[in-house]
Amino acid sequence: MAAAPALELAPVPVAAPVPAAGPRARILLLTEGTYPYALGGVSSWCDLLIRGLDEFDWSVLPIVAPDGRPPLYALPPHAREVGPLEVWSEGLPRGGGRGPLRWDLPGALVRGLLGWHGDTEAVVAECVWCRHHPAGVRRVFRSGRGWHAFLAGLRDVLAERVPEAGTPPRLDLVEAAGLYQTLYWVARTASAPTPDTDLLHVTAAGWSAIPARVHKALHGTPMVLTEHGVYLREAYLAAVRSGGSPGARFSATRLARGLARCAYAGADVICPVTDANAYWEMGLGLEPAKILVLYNGLRQPAPPVRPPDARVVVSVGRIDPLKDVHTLLRVAAETLRVMPEARFRHFGSVTDGEEAYGRSCFALHERLGLADRFAFMGRTTDPTGAVRDADVVLMTSISEGLPMSVLEAMSEGRPVVSTAVGGVPDVVKGCGVVCAPGDDHALATAVVMLLRNPELAWRLGLRGHNRLGRIFNESACVESYRALLHTLTRDRVRLRAVR
Repeated sequence: MAAAPALELAPVPVAAPVPAAGPRARILLLTEGTYPYALGGVSSWCDLLIRGLDEFDWSVLPIVAPDGRPPLYALPPHAREVGPLEVWSEGLPRGGGRGPLRWDLPGALVRGLLGWHGDTEAVVAECVWCRHHPAGVRRVFRSGRGWHAFLAGLRDVLAERVPEAGTPPRLDLVEAAGLYQTLYWVARTASAPTPDTDLLHVTAAGWSAIPARVHKALHGTPMVLTEHGVYLREAYLAAVRSGGSPGARFSATRLARGLARCAYAGADVICPVTDANAYWEMGLGLEPAKILVLYNGLRQPAPPVRPPDARVVVSVGRIDPLKDVHTLLRVAAETLRVMPEARFRHFGSVTDGEEAYGRSCFALHERLGLADRFAFMGRTTDPTGAVRDADVVLMTSISEGLPMSVLEAMSEGRPVVSTAVGGVPDVVKGCGVVCAPGDDHALATAVVMLLRNPELAWRLGLRGHNRLGRIFNESACVESYRALLHTLTRDRVRLRAVR
């Protein structure tokens, strides 16, 4: 296989000195199902960024499900939450807006978002109308005219014949109605108000980009997109594993593609957390000049202590199809056949909306007869403490960017056995073992090898610890974002200062 081309990406901008007095730059951080309502890698990164960059005034707009759960992170004094924006809630749209209704809104959205060559700027124009007429969105989508406009647009999309896209499947009435309801929530999300800000910082190329694109269209505000995982790739993987009908999979993946295209088109700078994500983004048509790779990082770690040599394997992550907990359980079963004295501990709770997958994991755990040799430990607020008690840290994900759980293992000097996904191979090289996703035999073999060779495991862990301190450190991550965000907000702050 030919080697990947060398990346020629944008350099990290150098920030001008921050003025000692005057207005502070304002940043709106838009999240999707993560900070501050969920624990995990993206949320940890958000909290690190906000706390590390306290010279900015932060607003956080979370897009969440209406489950009534409280935030899990307390925001620092220089940050505030606006929202949250509850998708699929029963609340009515806020605000009014007069003028003629846009009866073709559903048709324009389905053509722009699901069409293979959909017009992203036309989608943004429709979303701007939604911002001005939030009550009108509901009236349009509840009308017969809106439904018929949607059906006409859907027929256009299903009639497309694009060689690289394949032939679209037929959608039955239930599938079409489900898509219609989803597009209604796209419009509702676009209608949500956003506060005055000098910079929009979006954490995923999906739903969280919708309010940002509208705000930018209205005010010309610059927009940064940080991709931890590649949103579209993860949508494809989720669709393959969902077991849904062809029509449902088509709707989900085409919508994800449309949302990602809109996010990419509107971003001034796109910051993947690993080179592997940058190659994906370029493959989706992004210009390399827009891409700036900024690695995740952790605080400079203290010198590690030796592993306990207790044959303990720890994994940290949500119980979610993308984490492939089924493979994790099979790795445990195969390892325990060879080393019955080993013990596995998994830290993480079931992702909201993935309760059926969680039940399937618990059922597989019982079917494999793992009993207390594999313990589901639940959510943890101290992931580094969890991995400190491990001899080996295991990760079986089928999609990642630069996972914090791997960096946390390196910070404690623990060797990593992981699937070769996202940026993991570049990070783990020389300080752990990577295997193909889903290869439970290879993963178990690596786990057994390290458990049986504690001196080798310790040497690999030390190499990982040293690499983390040199490359994947908190200071480098925060300082890179400080330079970027000051550069993008400087002119707008100066303009406010002279008004």
